[in-house]
Amino acid sequence: MTKNEKISLIRESIQKNNYPLEYQPISYYHSSNCYSYAIGSTYFEDKYEENYIYNLGNISNHYPAKNRKEAEEAFLADMNVLGIQVRKSNFEEPVSKQEWKVAFFYDDCYFETYDFHLYDFHFARQNADMNWSHQEGIERPIRPLGNSPEYCTDLDFVGYYILKVRK
Repeated sequence: MTKNEKISLIRESIQKNNYPLEYQPISYYHSSNCYSYAIGSTYFEDKYEENYIYNLGNISNHYPAKNRKEAEEAFLADMNVLGIQVRKSNFEEPVSKQEWKVAFFYDDCYFETYDFHLYDFHFARQNADMNWSHQEGIERPIRPLGNSPEYCTDLDFVGYYILKVRK
């Protein structure tokens, strides 16, 4: 399947949702990752694909993001390709009808011994009941986080964003 076909299927799956989403402890997201869970995509991508579509920046060809600024740019570009409006937010800002909030985390680590960079990201989403949840990783459990996503990862916090699907 081509990348454009995958993106089309992702767009189609997120268009079907009623945002903000309900917490789903067991669902079709079990085969995806935190990114697909946070945006509500039910398109299944084989994690062993060479260019896993749910790696930050793959959707928009901004992969890999090598620092926090590039990571935020990759996220915004991915959302634009998917037809999702994004605005920077804060913890307290309420969402309007058909909007939802995500928390974005990112870290880049350089291992001098091996001259190797490791880039990692994580997303959590605020559900319809105003509590937070996240998927711990590819094929990992979906966990409730209560009223704050702050401690769901040891990666650096990038920010809160409010998302809305363009119709």
